[in-house]
Amino acid sequence: MLYETLKPFLAKMCDIFNIDESHGLRHSEATMRYADILADTVAGITEEQRHMALMAACVHDLCDSKYTDVVEASKLIKWWLVSEQWWKEDIANILIDIITTMSYSKLTKAIDSNKHPVFPDHGNWQISYEIARNADLLESYTVARCVLYNKRLYPEKTEDEHWQRAKELFDSRVFNYVKDGWITLPGALVLVPELEANAKKCLEERCMDWNMP
Repeated sequence: MLYETLKPFLAKMCDIFNIDESHGLRHSEATMRYADILADTVAGITEEQRHMALMAACVHDLCDSKYTDVVEASKLIKWWLVSEQWWKEDIANILIDIITTMSYSKLTKAIDSNKHPVFPDHGNWQISYEIARNADLLESYTVARCVLYNKRLYPEKTEDEHWQRAKELFDSRVFNYVKDGWITLPGALVLVPELEANAKKCLEERCMDWNMP
């Protein structure tokens, strides 16, 4: 599988930037799997667009301002793509453009007058961007990630407080992704009901299972 060939670099970057499990290797693999599933539902997608989507889905959180200096991380990712993955520099730049414009928190600052999200235009690579972005949102339904990240941010809080915060975030954000226009691909939309049901069950039972797609 492609992921296994990328794993050493992912692990190295997670060590360098202290990226915890909520955004680390397991999240990268799951997001990449979702991207693979979504790519299968897109008519006319080229192999190059598919590969770009999978790679962007896999490495997107190696360049997240919550953990990294985005400029420094971008340089490391680009160097790896060009020197070890044999990518052309202009194609590597496209991947960097994609992963640095995927963040939900950044995109919430680009809402139109109707309160709908406005997504950047990546031209011929737009479908790669949309696949990676939707795949990342599908992985947001993993409750364990939310709890783990909250524990990183607030280690002094109690277990009850961490689970209460997770419930609040899912109720205010995650369970509204479809209604608010964040999940857009038909292939992603059909997966949401089951993911939402599983998330509600995990919140109720305080389950830390991480179900890989």
